[in-house]
Amino acid sequence: MKKYAFLLVFALLLIPILWIALLKQGQIVSQQLPVYGERSYSSEIGDTVYHTISDFSFVNQDGLVINQDSLRGKIYVANFFFTTCPDICPSMMKNVQFVYNKYNEAPDIRFISHTVDPKQDSVAALKKYADNLGAQSNRWYLVTGSKAALYFAAEHDYLLAAVETSLEDAFIHSEKLVLIDHKGHIRGFYNGLEFREMRKLVDDIKALVVELQHDKASSGKQIQ
Repeated sequence: MKKYAFLLVFALLLIPILWIALLKQGQIVSQQLPVYGERSYSSEIGDTVYHTISDFSFVNQDGLVINQDSLRGKIYVANFFFTTCPDICPSMMKNVQFVYNKYNEAPDIRFISHTVDPKQDSVAALKKYADNLGAQSNRWYLVTGSKAALYFAAEHDYLLAAVETSLEDAFIHSEKLVLIDHKGHIRGFYNGLEFREMRKLVDDIKALVVELQHDKASSGKQIQ
């Protein structure tokens, strides 16, 4: 009897320890990340419709087209920069590199950095910049495109600084990193100049990986 009582007490003590360990490893999500942007209720599907990143088409550092299909079903981090930026961008991109190095082998995680100066940032310039960062072109996309498309993405898709001047004079220079889940929803904003924010981003990505794995498992059960 004493043996069973001891085992019961031991189990009760072990459970919270295992719970904390799993939380630290990102295996259990104690609090779901918020979804940012406008939302509405759809009577057709009987559920909430959240803000979603719209279709896009840009060119990466290898001269390849990167579009919505490239990131479909992926968790990804988006930001905006330009290669000749002397102050904010080097610090921000170094922090993005830190997060990238944590996940550069993860099959469901990507990074996309958009230039805000497409006139100067050619594919060759992006390639050189990417090489200096150690960015694999199939994991971290440094992209360019038309200024109109890039700035539309920044303002309307990623909900960053609004363009209050004419497009010709506009220049978005945001230090924010944006976390997107596998459904194309914004789940977090992070100050790319604050290293402690990068640690939070690393943890939040773990939470989204758990969500993705859960959805994959649920989808598999439905198919069966």
